[in-house]
Amino acid sequence: MDSGGLLCSGCGSSNVTFIPQLRKLVCNQCGKETFYERATLNANGKVVLSRQNMIQFFLNGKYEDARHFSREVLNIAMDNVPALFVMAFCDEFVDKHNERIHDFFVQVNNVSLEYDEVREMIKLIKASAYRLVEYEGQVIELLAKNMQSEESLPELTDVLDTVCPYFISKRTSMDYLTASLADMYKELAMHCGIPKTCFALLKSIETNPDSPYASNSFFLTSKCRFFYEHYIIPIGDIISAMGNSEYSAKFMNAYNSKCQKYKVDANL
Repeated sequence: MDSGGLLCSGCGSSNVTFIPQLRKLVCNQCGKETFYERATLNANGKVVLSRQNMIQFFLNGKYEDARHFSREVLNIAMDNVPALFVMAFCDEFVDKHNERIHDFFVQVNNVSLEYDEVREMIKLIKASAYRLVEYEGQVIELLAKNMQSEESLPELTDVLDTVCPYFISKRTSMDYLTASLADMYKELAMHCGIPKTCFALLKSIETNPDSPYASNSFFLTSKCRFFYEHYIIPIGDIISAMGNSEYSAKFMNAYNSKCQKYKVDANL
């Protein structure tokens, strides 16, 4: 296994064998065994250079080249999260192997990302958002739990207010707004406002394919009531969770206006 330039910490020999599964370096010269933290391996010079190349090729849509460098990363840092994502993305969307992105999110669920990993994942997620619509909850969870500090708040808001409105605009029905996702939105609204996401939800009252406005189906009374109770009301709960932010009063007024208009139009 390529040791990535790692040297024995005892005798300094480069005649070593690296076992990535154990993060262990075995010196073939003196026999010393050295164990590494994942942070140390992620900071290895070869890993850093390979990560940079991987990210750049991925952003440019050169997925085979990105996959090549992701393998270079994983040869040393086998649980590097951005590299695992690139591998999963290529496996699923280039090689057409199902469930690889799903498996990725399961695999990294309990991994605490380092600073650079989070920033690289932000780049990768933004670049591949068009493929991640069905994984919105997992994207939110991954970013939110690894960006909990006050210093990360503006960056967390920015990335979520970039990808979530896009996801909302691509939904083919109201079914995506599960109780679980609605709770995530509410927590985020309390934590960082997510104004662009809340605006997208407001807009979706009229544009979601299940909306009577989009389908011109106000004559279907039961459907209108169902949409109101299971889509419009949960959006109101999310908007009200914005608390005392600079946007909250404006958004609540807009929501209440849409709500009243919908009741009139649907004769509720």
